[in-house]
Amino acid sequence: MKVITSSLLLEKGLASSDKKHPCPKYFTYGHWKFQNDDKFEIKNGTFKASFARSCNTAFISQAPKLKDDDLTKQAQQVFGLGLNNWAIGVPSFDGAVPVQSAAQMGASLIGQGGVRMNPLNMASVSATVKSGTFHQPYLVSPDVDGRKLATASRTMSAGTLSQLRELMAYTAAAGTAAEAMAGVSGDVGAKTGSAEVDGQKKPNGWFTAYRGDLAAAGVVQQGGHGGSTAGPIVAALLKAGS
Repeated sequence: MKVITSSLLLEKGLASSDKKHPCPKYFTYGHWKFQNDDKFEIKNGTFKASFARSCNTAFISQAPKLKDDDLTKQAQQVFGLGLNNWAIGVPSFDGAVPVQSAAQMGASLIGQGGVRMNPLNMASVSATVKSGTFHQPYLVSPDVDGRKLATASRTMSAGTLSQLRELMAYTAAAGTAAEAMAGVSGDVGAKTGSAEVDGQKKPNGWFTAYRGDLAAAGVVQQGGHGGSTAGPIVAALLKAGS
């Protein structure tokens, strides 16, 4: 989800790849105290460093400057998520980024709160970053039955897109995705994720990446860190698709 949130922050001028960006141990918003994995912090770091290490507070710290529906609009209008009109040829889920407020809105910025995704949704996010335009994925060709595919209403600016690709490339090379992406050559980008689920001791491990014109994503339930669980699976697929 931080890929989508980053695109929003970049567009609004609330972050820039190589500019300093806060990544404190804690950030309180809506009476919730948020923290980073193992309570790490990055002092005097850039937004690129925060993205590469998946710093939660770097994103939630910007919540006071956002409207409650900003993230929802970004997900729908740019990434085609949550529109409830994907027609992939089989029953599916289009992702959900509901409008929320206070602490829940802050949590949504890092993929928690009411955000719901599946691997196809997240593979599509990487594909949108790589191609620059949302193209609804499908499993059954629309030529079979003449289905109309979902479209997004706008694209990111060239500057935002360039920075987003830089962030994902850096994460694949030197961030939390580096170990999994080692040996995946070419034009690549990646992002790891961990999604806490009520009643689970360990979060679900997420990983999304692209290599050239191939994008993929995976989730390992109760896998913990996405880089070490879902990452190798996605990386193997990208290697096989070369």
